[in-house]
Amino acid sequence: MLRKTRQIDKIATLYRDDETGIAVVYDAISGYAHSAHPNVCASGSVSGIRKLHLWSQKDRVVRAGEYNYNIDRIAIDTENVYDCVAVSECMCDACQARRRQTSS
Repeated sequence: MLRKTRQIDKIATLYRDDETGIAVVYDAISGYAHSAHPNVCASGSVSGIRKLHLWSQKDRVVRAGEYNYNIDRIAIDTENVYDCVAVSECMCDACQARRRQTSS
């Protein structure tokens, strides 16, 4: 379950899933949710995305809130401040492993 972590600015709030560590920044003006990872609504089809070869069969997928996130891929716009916050705040297993590798 996503839990409010902190207010980023007047229009954006950071949420984190306690179980998976996924971080999501909600923009109240646009209604858009920014995350570090490509995702699909929980009612969508992860197997369909894999059949289309958009995600590998080996990619790890976790559910947080109403979405399934592919934690083995990063999908951000580096010029979008909320995407950058989401990737820096994500505490999923894959993001933590990436941080350990880059700090070594």
